[in-house]
Amino acid sequence: MIRKRLEAGQDFPRFLKPVRKEENVLLEQLSKGLMTVSNLARIEKGQRPISKNMRDCLLGRLGIASDLYENMLNIEDHAVWEQQRCILCAIESQETEKAQKLIWDYESQELTKDGVQQQFCLMMKAEVLKQQRADSSVIGACYETAAKCTIPDITHISYEKRVLSIQEINVILEYEYSHKDTDFEKKCKALMLFVEQAAYDALCKVKVYPKIVYYYLREVYTGFNTHITEPALIGYLQICDRAVEMLRDTGRLYYLLELLETKLKLLEGISILSENKDDTLESGMQECKNFIELLKNLCTEYHVPTYMQDSTYLYRQRWMFYVGDVLRIRRNMYGLTQKKLCDGICSVRTLRRTEKKEANMQQEVLGKLLRKLGISKEFQRARLVANDREVLKLREEIAASRNNREQDKARALLEQMRERVSMDIPENKQYFLETEASLDWVEGKITKEEFASREKEALRCTLKVKNLYDLEEVYLTQMEMFCIRKRIQVANETEKRKSIDFLLQFFDWFAKRNALSDCIVIYEFVMVGVMNELGNMGEYHTSIDLGKRLLKESLMCKRAWTIADSLYNILWDENQSEQNGNQLYKKEKMTEKLQQCILLSHFCKQGIDESFYKSKIIKK
Repeated sequence: MIRKRLEAGQDFPRFLKPVRKEENVLLEQLSKGLMTVSNLARIEKGQRPISKNMRDCLLGRLGIASDLYENMLNIEDHAVWEQQRCILCAIESQETEKAQKLIWDYESQELTKDGVQQQFCLMMKAEVLKQQRADSSVIGACYETAAKCTIPDITHISYEKRVLSIQEINVILEYEYSHKDTDFEKKCKALMLFVEQAAYDALCKVKVYPKIVYYYLREVYTGFNTHITEPALIGYLQICDRAVEMLRDTGRLYYLLELLETKLKLLEGISILSENKDDTLESGMQECKNFIELLKNLCTEYHVPTYMQDSTYLYRQRWMFYVGDVLRIRRNMYGLTQKKLCDGICSVRTLRRTEKKEANMQQEVLGKLLRKLGISKEFQRARLVANDREVLKLREEIAASRNNREQDKARALLEQMRERVSMDIPENKQYFLETEASLDWVEGKITKEEFASREKEALRCTLKVKNLYDLEEVYLTQMEMFCIRKRIQVANETEKRKSIDFLLQFFDWFAKRNALSDCIVIYEFVMVGVMNELGNMGEYHTSIDLGKRLLKESLMCKRAWTIADSLYNILWDENQSEQNGNQLYKKEKMTEKLQQCILLSHFCKQGIDESFYKSKIIKK
């Protein structure tokens, strides 16, 4: 059945209701512990405002990861986000006194009165208590209070017909562990089954499932003993492998080292008990050992914690901007005065107050102003503007197909998506123009001049700014960054240099605020390309520095997909640099680094990259 294409002007209520109905979730299920049924019904009708945190919780309960979205925030949501971000950073840095003060300040705000935000606060308190090595009963009480903020029936919870966000699943896991009894193993299994059967997308599942599995295996198996049977060990190994495969499919590292060390113990136990020893066990153990060693060495070299030390990663937000800043920056990019932008839409005073964080703007007015600046009015969007969850799934499948060089599959998926989105929306048109141009370029159907022209056309769907690279302050969507980055590879030397300098300056703004993790997805994509270009231009040391910074950020954010790229770029640049200095790069070091790239690309199921690195070893 071909669905009617979506019209422009989608917003959260129009997205929420269809997704809820597609998943056969009742209003009573989705609202349980968060709000009354009538309040949720009013939200779906667009009759009641809703905070960013509550939006994320509702989406999370329906299995949609907030990581997929770019976000523009109103005054209240931006203030809450800034406070939460500071708390998360303090806990990650283990600055407990600072974290305590920030949490106290956060609690005192009138903005933080709903259950979701109270739960966040209590979970962060528990993290601080753990860092302070507080008594387990005190930590347990904190988890219990946190759980009851949105799961009031936590002490006798039934998972039948429940919908829960992954943050809530984490709260339940920590609550059950802190109150653990002889049923803890059983409760872990129930949580694993719930996550497996829930409608979570892959990015949701991978954030919490490996943690549950690790807690479970840590409880049931600490090492080989004579009372355990081989079938039991094989069963534990299968559970462990499911979690590891989930990490491989999504290119994430959450609890990976912990799971690999557990897997190694299980394999060693099976080897002791097995009557029919074969090479499979030995190779499996060696593969575990190699990857464990690699991860530990990388974490040590780049001063990143080796093991998971807190749950802050579950609460991290990406690409967050105050909407008044977006209006001000884009207005200046277009060279518009406040009066010129407001002409025929609203009073200058209305815009001025929004830009100064003095008042929020009415949605209808805000939408008109943003559209005038090339941006749709949605506060949350995933590069595409659509209220159809299937569009998000298709976008992820298309991205995977492109990465795997499966051009025909990507085109087929793109046509499926075309039936579900409105091409009258500039962001959607931009996505299709860029994707089709990239596919044609990879397949050799167009020249580099045609590719550059089509990328420029895609960019101009939303951004018609002169002298972009000369501007001191810019706001760009991720898709606009995507188009700029893609043009670099076919640009002439002058444009290439200006583009690279512009992109480096753009991300330097985040780096100075210790906020590269806030834009990690597009940062990884852009920097891998920039490093390649700088290396080709002979700027080896700059490329190496960027590679090391990117590698550290990827490790900090537990993202594995670009680590091999960074390692190889650093290797190549170092090799070229030493050759230019009439020095011979050590063959042993090259082999070691290439083996690391092979291990990482194999883990991420990047078959083409893995073959490439293997070919480099053969050529040596």
